[in-house]
Amino acid sequence: MPIKFTSHVEQDEKENWYIQLTDPIGHKSATCKSLDEYKIKLEEFSSDYGFDIEVVWSKSKDLSLKNIEDLNEKMALLQEEYETEIAELNR
Repeated sequence: MPIKFTSHVEQDEKENWYIQLTDPIGHKSATCKSLDEYKIKLEEFSSDYGFDIEVVWSKSKDLSLKNIEDLNEKMALLQEEYETEIAELNR
């Protein structure tokens, strides 16, 4: 059964988004200001569980539309990279 991590998107005082990643079992948390940082921390935290995790997302009600769009765009690019990696591995 996968471990449920939480990823909560917030906005800082400069109106930039960040992701608060939490491992509730290992009592670990990280503030990630980029998706590259998030990806590294997610891999680091999930390695303790054989990468068998599920991520539950939430966002602050105060998150600006600009930040939502920016994060969605960057996540779509990351998803494309991931799908390309998987396709290459399956060749």
